[in-house]
Parts: sequence; structure tokens; C-alpha cells
Amino acid sequence: MKKSFLFMIIFTAVLSLTACNVNSNTTTAETQTPEPQGLIAEGRLIPINSMEQSFSLSGQVIDVLIKDGEQVQAGQVLARLMVTSDAKLALARAEQEALSAQQALDALQASADLNLAQSQLSWLRAQDGVDQAQASFDANSSDENRALLDAAVATEKLNEEAYQKIKDGQGVDPDQLSAAQARVKTASAAVDGAQEFIDAHVLKAAITGRVVDLAVQSGQRVAAGTSILQIVDFSGWNIETDNLTEMEIPKVSVGQKVEVVLDALPDIPLQGEVTQINARFEEKRGDITYTATIRLEQSDPRMRWGMTAAVHFLP
Repeated sequence: MKKSFLFMIIFTAVLSLTACNVNSNTTTAETQTPEPQGLIAEGRLIPINSMEQSFSLSGQVIDVLIKDGEQVQAGQVLARLMVTSDAKLALARAEQEALSAQQALDALQASADLNLAQSQLSWLRAQDGVDQAQASFDANSSDENRALLDAAVATEKLNEEAYQKIKDGQGVDPDQLSAAQARVKTASAAVDGAQEFIDAHVLKAAITGRVVDLAVQSGQRVAAGTSILQIVDFSGWNIETDNLTEMEIPKVSVGQKVEVVLDALPDIPLQGEVTQINARFEEKRGDITYTATIRLEQSDPRMRWGMTAAVHFLP
């Protein structure tokens, strides 16, 4: 473990320089420098967040609105695909049906008072029909007049039920109202679906960060799900360990303090804290290893993604 050995040398040298107080008139006594306590591992520097970006559907790119290395904000438009005439037509038809459905519902609700009055009038006329049929039967109790009376009573009952139904619906037949509302709901869902398909032609930044590995240009055809760029948040840094074995991982815990020395920047010791320990193992070089993530408290403009480091887990 060359990197671990290098860290031990640097850490020992710092302790030695701090502890030594040389007096030119005093004979130098032989001393022993204490070795660092705790676990040492190798790690790699990574940004606190990164996300690959891709279109959810295939198509031809007509606009690329950003450049590699540009800082973008979450929700910012990055690129656009060409929207086909079929997609535009589907949206227009869905919007027309939604308008028609809403107008039908509005008309049904607007006619509530008229519906109620007409239904009540039909019931009153049916009652008059019963009275007339009853008078005819009382004057002549023939089978024909009996049949006419029974028919009038049945008609009056049907009209009464219809009136009560509309009255309960505040002037609107509940069945007609449910059908009209269902039509509006279906039409609205169709508009949403058509609009979402149109919106899928626009790629927006999922997070705030810097554009990295831009791999698309105007006029290019892209496949759904194919990464065309990556957005990276360099506002903070993490370290991911590379070689914590199954024998060492029990000595590491979330919240544990850590000291880190980057191989490329040994002059800036860094402090951090363990934020996560992967539950899944990896087999590396014949060892069972687990990755621990450390959030660094400091940053330096010279730090670069992928730099290697020696990680000292403090006891």
C-alpha cells in the first residue's frame, strides 16, 4: 500500500516537526516518534453530486443551448428535439375535445333551472292525466278505462321519480352530469398526455452544476436514454474509499472523523466525516471490500475529480 505508507511518512513528519524543540546548547536526546493511530485506506476524490442527462425519446436535435464547462441552474433548458407535425396535431385535437367537453358540461349545468321546471311540469301533467283517467273509470268501470287508469298512474309515478332525481341533482340529471364530468376528465387527461409528449422534446437540467462531457450538436439524431452530457456539482467534495476490507470495515462507522491527504496536494491536510458505508461488497484484488463515503469540510481550487488520497480514520 504505497499511498498508505506515504501518508504515514507525511503524518509522522508533521508530528515530529511540531514536537521537536531543539536547543543548540543542549545535547540532542534520542527520541521515538509516535505512529498515527487508527485505520488508513486509499480513496478517490469525487464531486458531491453528478447526473447524466438524456432525452426520454428519440429524435433529431435542433437546438443545443449550452457549452461544455458552462455553469447551469436546475430547470434550465439544455437542448431541444424537433417536434413532429403528428405530435402537434395530437395536442390540438386533444385541446379541441377538452374544450367541447367543458362547453357541454357548462351547458348542462346552465340549464339546471329549466330542466327542473320542465320536469316538474311533466309531473303535474301526469297527475292531471291520472285525475282524468280516474274520472272516466268512475263513470264507466270498463276494462278499457281500467287499463287507461293503470297506464296514467304508471306514467305519473315515472314523472315523479324523474322530477325527484333532477331535484336532488339541483336541476341536473345525475347520470347526465356524471357522463359529462367523465368526458371532461378524459379529455383533460388526453391534453396532459399530449403536452407531456411535447415537453419531452425539451431537455432541462436536473441539478445545478457544470456541464461536463457534452456529446451532442444541432442536427444530430439521438436515441432515447443515451447520455449526451453530464452535470456535475463541484460546490463540495467527497472521498470514496477503494480498499477497505472485510477485516477493516468493522472499525469504520458513520459520523467518524477522518483526515485526508491528497497525493497531488500533500501540503493541504483535509478533515472530513464518514457519511455512508455501502451495504454491498465488491471483490477487488482477491479481497472483499466495502466503499465508505467521506464528506470533506474544506476545498481547494486545485482539487480535481478523480485525485487519489490517503484516508486516515481517526480512532
